[in-house]
Amino acid sequence: MNRFSYKNVYNSDKHKEFIESQRYVIDDKFLSETESYELTDDFSLEINTYEEKQQRKSHEVFISVQKATLKNADRTIYEYYCFYDHSVTFKEIIHHKNGHRYYPFHVDLYGISFLDVDTLEVYNYIPEGYEHDDKYMCGESFIITDIHYDIESNLIAYGGCYWASPYEVMVGDFSDPMNFNPHLISLHDILDPEYNYDDIDFKEWKNNRLYVLCDKEEKSLSVEELRKLINELTERNL
Repeated sequence: MNRFSYKNVYNSDKHKEFIESQRYVIDDKFLSETESYELTDDFSLEINTYEEKQQRKSHEVFISVQKATLKNADRTIYEYYCFYDHSVTFKEIIHHKNGHRYYPFHVDLYGISFLDVDTLEVYNYIPEGYEHDDKYMCGESFIITDIHYDIESNLIAYGGCYWASPYEVMVGDFSDPMNFNPHLISLHDILDPEYNYDDIDFKEWKNNRLYVLCDKEEKSLSVEELRKLINELTERNL
C-alpha cells in the first residue's frame, strides 16, 4: 500500500484554494435544505445546505456546502462550514476526563474537528492521506462516521471506513483533544488481517477493554494492548 501522510492540510494553500472555489454557493439562491438536530447537554445544530450543479467541458460537477450553527439554549455558540455533502452530523457532546466538553464535527469528508464548547477553542484536522495526484488537496484516508470516547483510558474509537471498503474501527489516543494524536490503529489489521470478516463494529468500552463485533462475533482488546500499539505506530511515523 502507498505511503500514508499524517500531515495536516487544513488551512494549507491548496485547502484555501479549494474552499474559495466552492464558497460562492453560500448564497440564499443556492439554499436547498435546512435541518435541525437536538444534541446532548441542551445543544442544538442547525444546518443550511447550499447546492449547485456545474456543467464543465466533459462532465457535470456537483457542489455542496453545509453551514452549521451550533447553539446552546438558543444562543449561537459557534459556526462552521463543511465542504462535503455526505459528511456525518454527530449528535453527542463528549465529556472529557480533563473536565471540558467537546463537540466533534466535519469540515471535510476526511479528518475530524473538535470544538471545546467551554472555551470555544477549536482544532481542525484533515490528513494529507495516501499518496495522490498533486492537483488534489489530499489522498484517501479513513472516513469517520461514529465516535466512542472512553473517559477511563482517554482512548477513543472511531467507526467508519475507507471509501467502498468494509466497515472498520480505528482507535487512537484522546488525552489532548486540541492537539490530538492522529495515529490511529486499525482493528482489522490486528484482529482480521486477512479480512475474513465483512465488517467490524464498535460495541462498548468495559472493564478496561474495547469490545467490537466482527460481523456478529464478539472480540476484545485490552486498553494496555491498544495503548502499546498506538505508541508503536506514533513512534514509527514521527
